[in-house]
Amino acid sequence: MAVVGCDYVTALGLAQLLQPASFIDVLGSCSDSDEILELLADHPLDLVLLDVAMGEQELTLSCKALSNTPYPPTIVIMGDVPEDIGQYLIGCGASAILRNETISEDLPTALRMIHRGGALILSDTARRAIKSRSVFLDKIHLKRFDDLNAREQRVAEGVTSGLTNSQLASSLHISEATVKLLVSNVMNKLGVGNRVQIAVVVTKAQAT
Repeated sequence: MAVVGCDYVTALGLAQLLQPASFIDVLGSCSDSDEILELLADHPLDLVLLDVAMGEQELTLSCKALSNTPYPPTIVIMGDVPEDIGQYLIGCGASAILRNETISEDLPTALRMIHRGGALILSDTARRAIKSRSVFLDKIHLKRFDDLNAREQRVAEGVTSGLTNSQLASSLHISEATVKLLVSNVMNKLGVGNRVQIAVVVTKAQAT
């Protein structure tokens, strides 16, 4: 496996947690999606551990990049993330998200279970509640997206596709300053605080 996005102290702590597990071989530690793809090109990986310290945008890029490789590894997010971002990362290819308290308990066992396809089995009541809430939220996302004007929708879709402000300005034939204003308007209307959350709302709205 490989670890991505950890600072030096966190990497040392992980090394201590994983060292007793004979079934885990850590091949390297990388800082971003580009480095992990370089490592993957030279060494087949069964599992990649992504630290939330990377930031939401880099987490998204890494999940998508790893999922699009010929033999995608199992992707595990390490750390606490908001529920909507967690759902989006799962949609981008992550297999699981380990919250901080889980990491400190028995990380090797948790990673082995995830890699083998282990899952938490919910009761029927919990399943129904989750499904009902998901449908409700999807309707909210669709309404908020529909409330955007045509230009704002194009900007939101561009952000979801991973376009930068410069690329958006070029494709829409407007200035970067105008793009920044439109992105800000989109965030306000969708009730989100960053570009990754825009992508979450747009993805859910378009899937409804």
